[in-house]
Amino acid sequence: MQSINELLLSKVNEARKPTVWGTLGTIRPFPNFDPEMDAVNLVAAIKSKDTGAIVQILTNRSSTQRQLIARLYRTTAAQDLLSDLQGALSGDLKSVIVGLMRTPSRFDATELRRALKGIGTDEDTLIEILCTRDNKQLHEIITAYKQEFNRDLEQDIADDTSKDFQRLLLALAKGTRENNTDWIDYRLIDHDAKTLYEAKANSKTPNPDPWIQILTERSTDHLDRVFQKYIDYSSEEIEKTIQTDFSGDLGNALLSLGVEGRVPHPNPGVPQRDDLLSIRVEYRKKYGVSLYTALQGEAKGDYLKALLALCRAEDL
Repeated sequence: MQSINELLLSKVNEARKPTVWGTLGTIRPFPNFDPEMDAVNLVAAIKSKDTGAIVQILTNRSSTQRQLIARLYRTTAAQDLLSDLQGALSGDLKSVIVGLMRTPSRFDATELRRALKGIGTDEDTLIEILCTRDNKQLHEIITAYKQEFNRDLEQDIADDTSKDFQRLLLALAKGTRENNTDWIDYRLIDHDAKTLYEAKANSKTPNPDPWIQILTERSTDHLDRVFQKYIDYSSEEIEKTIQTDFSGDLGNALLSLGVEGRVPHPNPGVPQRDDLLSIRVEYRKKYGVSLYTALQGEAKGDYLKALLALCRAEDL
């Protein structure tokens, strides 16, 4: 399960491209950005262990801006910023700030390694990452995983998972899903919707093979149309079928590929295909309190300041 800081870190990256995952993060490029001054101020803050100043700078810069600061820090201090932050900070605050300094692909690679190593596997994190990244992001993650840990991601997934869930994750990890295009193939839409329905209708136990194949290979735009067409055959939405006929990790993964994500509680919980701004909205609807307010009961000190900075604002 993801901790609250892992959840927030996974959602704060600036928009990558419109209308897809990553467009509703809370961190945007800082106006009047001065990377040289930020680097100088971080040298002083780390030397004096001024954690407040560290939080103030790094939680208010975009991922791209933070990477530029890191390069200039090496020139200014002749040291590696990430290493210096790891030495200056501790506990949960260290996890948040170090996480912010990783590129999105390195952060995801680190989370995947954490999910796969040791006793037990964190299936929720595998689903959260592998089911929501596009091909380019997945290829970057695979490369970062190899560079960071000298390990093959697909092999680690194969070693730590099994059966249908394993097949689904390995299909996604290849990063070969069809890309969205302007071409709409109505015959294939109908074929896929009918195939999914027949995999359920022709036996008491639904055949997962076509579900895995279609949901991991087709583009997201195509799948949206398939899910609409599916209702014509099944008289129920795709989400209902998945919840009824599939269970466990496979069911959760299919839900993540097929429908909007769940709303997390501030204690460990894993959202699916959503980002922090929309999570804040849905969180308040579900729990009657804003995520910003809920966080104040979960942390304190500079750690709380960092979390609130990432959450960004109260939702009234």
